[in-house]
Amino acid sequence: MSTQSQVSRSAASQVVRASATPLLTKIEVGGAVAGLVGGVTMAVVGAILAIAMGADLWKAAKLISTFVLGLGATAGEGFVAIPVIVGSLIHLSLSAFFGALYGTISCRVWKMPLDYGAPVVFGFVYGLAIWLIAYFIVLPIVNPLLLEIYAPSFLIQNMVYGMILGMVYAAVRSAPYIHFEQRSSAQA
Repeated sequence: MSTQSQVSRSAASQVVRASATPLLTKIEVGGAVAGLVGGVTMAVVGAILAIAMGADLWKAAKLISTFVLGLGATAGEGFVAIPVIVGSLIHLSLSAFFGALYGTISCRVWKMPLDYGAPVVFGFVYGLAIWLIAYFIVLPIVNPLLLEIYAPSFLIQNMVYGMILGMVYAAVRSAPYIHFEQRSSAQA
């Protein structure tokens, strides 16, 4: 077999391998699942803190829904179905997105080990970073109404989100270390 045909076959096999790689892998899907669990836990902690402070249990969900529904979403007291459902769906969508981003950053960018508590510590810092960026940069520009949520409560919720995200992500990912497949052109 000539060298030319070996090079062509090698290039073709790399193209096939690259096109067969799924867009979302266990890293991103695991992060999204962990983000959903963290988002639900964050909402539960937010509800507990709202009850403890004597605030409206559904205020956060209704404030989040103002992104889509406008100011009218906060008009009713207590549980109002459409704003609460829309706000909860937005919250869970963002939780899944930030979870997938966590998986990508921790595994693909930093190649962080999944043992010795590293995911939980990184999750805690990640939750704190989300709060800092959201509370001081994004929310004042995008939706200042969300700043009505008591800042310490919002901070606690984000740190809980990050820690739960890290714990669940470490459990969802099976290998303690990330091993990326590296093939040389000689093996192809």
